[in-house]
Amino acid sequence: MWLVESARRSWILGTLLVLSAAVVAFGSLMVGTKPAFLVIVLLLVVVGAYVGLAHPTWFLWAFAAVLGFMPVAHLPGVHVPLTLAFAVAVILATAVHPIEVRSLTTMDWFVIVLIVVSGISMLATYVGFADIAQYVKWFTVTILIVALLRLPRLQLRTFGRVYVVASAACAIVAAGVLVYPGVMKPFKLFGYDPSALRFVYHSGGATQRLAGTYIDPNAAGIGFFVALVMCVVLFDGRARNVLGVILALALLLTLSRAGLFSVIVGVVLMLVFQTMSNRKRLAIVGLGVATFAALAAVPQLRQRVFSSFGSQDEGSSARLDALKEYPSTVAGHWVFGKGWGLAEFIDPETSFTTNYVANAPLLAVYRGGILVGLAFVAMLIYGCYLGYQCLRSRRWEWGFYGGGFIGFSVVALQLDFSTITIPVSTADLSLLIVFLVYTSELARADSRTSTSTAEDGSLGQADVLVGEGRRP
Repeated sequence: MWLVESARRSWILGTLLVLSAAVVAFGSLMVGTKPAFLVIVLLLVVVGAYVGLAHPTWFLWAFAAVLGFMPVAHLPGVHVPLTLAFAVAVILATAVHPIEVRSLTTMDWFVIVLIVVSGISMLATYVGFADIAQYVKWFTVTILIVALLRLPRLQLRTFGRVYVVASAACAIVAAGVLVYPGVMKPFKLFGYDPSALRFVYHSGGATQRLAGTYIDPNAAGIGFFVALVMCVVLFDGRARNVLGVILALALLLTLSRAGLFSVIVGVVLMLVFQTMSNRKRLAIVGLGVATFAALAAVPQLRQRVFSSFGSQDEGSSARLDALKEYPSTVAGHWVFGKGWGLAEFIDPETSFTTNYVANAPLLAVYRGGILVGLAFVAMLIYGCYLGYQCLRSRRWEWGFYGGGFIGFSVVALQLDFSTITIPVSTADLSLLIVFLVYTSELARADSRTSTSTAEDGSLGQADVLVGEGRRP
């Protein structure tokens, strides 16, 4: 009874606190702009503190929804990225509240080592506040791996499902922008520029690429790829089919070669290593052939995909030039890198004119030095090991995820650099790693329980989850 009264009293005090702050904020709006700005910030802090203490899971769902639906949105009236704000809230919420999974996984240790050596490189090359700011943004979305892996697995699964649904909604909005650019106008409130459309140029003209609220089509390709492989593991039945088709079509329309080739490599690996019936294998091959034919039938897609790495592809030529110049560019900076707060990582115009290498591991060395690069590659290699475990599991969904991660590591990260320099893409990579660990845990548990099932006829963990109407 005392606990009930205490909880009720805390709820009443918290509600009064929030209402009082709202009244003060409203009053400040009548006074002037600057006081209003300061008090609104104070209001957000107060409300955030209350929610973090009373309802921490709200931050989880909000972060998943924002990252999936409006990844580069800013808080209205305050130039603060929503993704980073909610990422900080998630980290604090998981640190303050009791957690179910207390021991660190092996992947956690790889991430911690990467964070530590990156911090050392930042301090060694420190020039000004820009270095700290870039490191803090990268640190915030990278340490999410450790924070999210502390969650109870059913809660983590719900988090992933919110992200997938939000990404599908983002894909629908992005498709609407292709038809009518005015769809982006309501998002102006969150700092979006409705006229920020991206095109790919070729001999036949220009083709608009699907990006929507991602703004950058390549970043959208990474986000939709992550959501697609998560969708296969976290959903089943009609929901999986509908969401999967939406995300796959969105990935296709981004014209992101990194994302598309990652899927192709993942499917090939699944066909090679996954244990499945010949009927299912033939169905996957047939679907792949049909998709290939569809790509070839659309001129814009054919031009984008089948001209990759050819002599007529300007992006490929620039990529090769950057690789040739890479040793001389990094010369003298191999140990700690060239620095975190470089202009090419901050200023869009400088970034556009600077032809730095479009390769995630090499760019990690470029920015943080050889130790950072080795730590990053070691984390990916261990991830590929977990991916191989998923490939060898009995469920094709887990195999698709494992193959997808390996494909992403050996293809997307060699063709794109956004997971190093763009916080949203880094957060997407963090989610990809988190749910790789989640999927590999399911695969290992299924392997152990299937062995016990063969011995005593009992149901395994995965079978029990499916039998209860839940997807493992």
